[in-house]
Amino acid sequence: MKKILLLMVGLVASSASFATTNERNKPVATASILGNDKVKLVVAPQPANATLALNDEQGHVLYSSKVNLRDGFQQKFDISNLANGVYQLSVAVGNERTVQSFTVMQVPGYHMVSLQTK
Repeated sequence: MKKILLLMVGLVASSASFATTNERNKPVATASILGNDKVKLVVAPQPANATLALNDEQGHVLYSSKVNLRDGFQQKFDISNLANGVYQLSVAVGNERTVQSFTVMQVPGYHMVSLQTK
């Protein structure tokens, strides 16, 4: 198994927060890196349905799911098989969308994942 070096830029307590706003339908969510090769997404409760998506840097949809946010939502994504590159996790409610980017890169001897805040 590959050794993992997790670089978290500008993160507090090993997690990155999506922008929290008071826009009515904008989802509030947190992404964090877990263990070796997982990213965990947690979305706050909201009386709405949402679309979750994981896209690569070319915009290809690698994963998409419709979820009900009534009780909140959380999901772990296995990123161990992702190629080097920039990826986006997004949560959309109607026209409002929250996006978190992360980068997977190979550093000699290590596989590195970093989250970017916006």
